[in-house]
Amino acid sequence: MTLFDAYVFVDWSARNERTSVRPSPDSIWIGELSGGFGVRESYHRTRAEAFDSLVSILLRLTGDACRVLVGFDFPYGYPAGFGKLIPGQDGAPAWRRVWEKLSSEIKDDDHNRSNRFEVASDLNRELGRKGGGPFWGCPGNRVTRCLKSYAPQFPYSTSSGPSLPKLRLTEQRIHGVQETWKLFGNGSVGSQTLVGIPRVSGLRWNKELAGQSKIWPFETGFTTSPSVAKGPFILHAEIWPGIVNEEVLALIHAQPELIRDQAQVRCMCEWAALKDRDLNFGSYFDSPKEMSPTELNQCVEEEGWILGCR
Repeated sequence: MTLFDAYVFVDWSARNERTSVRPSPDSIWIGELSGGFGVRESYHRTRAEAFDSLVSILLRLTGDACRVLVGFDFPYGYPAGFGKLIPGQDGAPAWRRVWEKLSSEIKDDDHNRSNRFEVASDLNRELGRKGGGPFWGCPGNRVTRCLKSYAPQFPYSTSSGPSLPKLRLTEQRIHGVQETWKLFGNGSVGSQTLVGIPRVSGLRWNKELAGQSKIWPFETGFTTSPSVAKGPFILHAEIWPGIVNEEVLALIHAQPELIRDQAQVRCMCEWAALKDRDLNFGSYFDSPKEMSPTELNQCVEEEGWILGCR
């Protein structure tokens, strides 16, 4: 039996303005594969619009008792140590402290205007060191005393806690990824994370969806059985489109009119459905190879993991 009945993947964007009416690169695309149909892709000009569409999609699918896999293409956690420096409810895991902090601090309006650079600067300041912090990268007019355009030295030594690594454990296994701390420039993913985590949190704890939702591996642990036997059910999992890069290149070669972001969500949906039909998809949610118990706990408690990274 397959683990899921539907697959929904999102190619995210941190752009600070509405994108054009006509689909364009570096925008938001949602891909959905369900009900025996091919992948349906939709283009969205703002994060707010995409979020509302995702709520509608998930309500429709769970209303049909589907088990749904949902993935966004940005990190769901930060390198070990950061979450433990964030104030929060006693006993709350490190990842949850970060999610709650960003959900309360990030402002992201209906026109795609966000305060992500200000929040990053404040987080650097709260770590207690003068002249910068682990977050880095911004336009010249967004440089502050605590947010610089250039990278600090990693591991980054905080004034009141452990040194912070440059990469998460999962990122150390993938060639070509950049650190979550980097907010601006080619290949950067840090801004997507700052504005993205509050949106995933909004989906996870949506009042109509919360009772049937989990986040892998934070709430499930590493397991070959991350889903349930019968829906409705939603599993949120971090993705990285690089795992289907060859398929994306082949698809764009065959259909050059496709935008790469659109091709990526299509290929991710098809990849997940194929692995699930082969009945070995559970192995992708299981404990990564050659990991110590301490490292596994580090991923579950704070860093998370990329689906497809073995």
